[in-house]
Amino acid sequence: MKKYSILLLAALGCGCAAPAIYNAAGQGDLTRVQALLASGTDPNEHSKYYANETALHEAVIYSHPEVARYLLEHGADPNAEASTNILGHFQNIGTPLMYASCKGQTALVQLLLEHGADPDPKPGICVRGRYSQPDGDEGTPLQVAEKRGHSVVAQLLKSAISSRLGLTTGTARNADAYGPLVGALLKDYKGGGRTIAVTGFTRPDGRATADGTVVAERVTTELIRQKRLTVVERKAIEKVLSELKLQLSGIDADSTRKLGKMLGADLLVVGTVTELPGSRLEVNLRLASVESGEAISAVSGQVAKDWLN
Repeated sequence: MKKYSILLLAALGCGCAAPAIYNAAGQGDLTRVQALLASGTDPNEHSKYYANETALHEAVIYSHPEVARYLLEHGADPNAEASTNILGHFQNIGTPLMYASCKGQTALVQLLLEHGADPDPKPGICVRGRYSQPDGDEGTPLQVAEKRGHSVVAQLLKSAISSRLGLTTGTARNADAYGPLVGALLKDYKGGGRTIAVTGFTRPDGRATADGTVVAERVTTELIRQKRLTVVERKAIEKVLSELKLQLSGIDADSTRKLGKMLGADLLVVGTVTELPGSRLEVNLRLASVESGEAISAVSGQVAKDWLN
């Protein structure tokens, strides 16, 4: 890895200019990207001096989803591979999906999958920023998502891989169990909120439970699948909870407002899980407004406990 980094940086010393569309996408300049494409620029233009990355790679690594969407809708290849071949040393870096998976960008992973990204391409490496500097982990998008704790991204990738193989697991199965719960929770919501966070679930007495963590992840996956709201990655939620020194059982109206603002969320989902006979769980969900701190709606139901603690 160190050898690769040194060779790549040495090659970039040539001072070669990056393609204009590559720069515009990396800067999130949608207007410029639109103008370049309208003038006939190839959306998949790339340069060996910039690791053969395309504008889509840049839009993903710098977190510009609207630019990424526009590129995909105008011919960008979701499976374009960034790679280097310097002094006979070949290194596959990866597709835009690899970049998004390394960074835990849930919305971008979903966008790429919806536009035909291969959920299980050959292994690549995680990079950061321009020049594709190595950033620690190697493997397939699923492997790096799991290594880095991006659980929702990993679930999306597993579901896409299973679907490609003709298996009815992952998102399809999740929708059968959690779709009615999430649908009922949002059914009467008419507000202008656009971003939602699932904080996690405890037992009714406030004790933490591994079951609550699994249920929270599956509720999050279902919210992503329904595409009504932008969903906050659970890893970010756990970090903010830690910073605020909050326990899930202690989320009242005041802490709802604080937590929501730190996450950039308009809505929070909180709740409890209760173990029932026959490997079943009773799940109680509440939808809370960050602005007021008050509950908007509540729903309860049962799901199968089809996992091991």
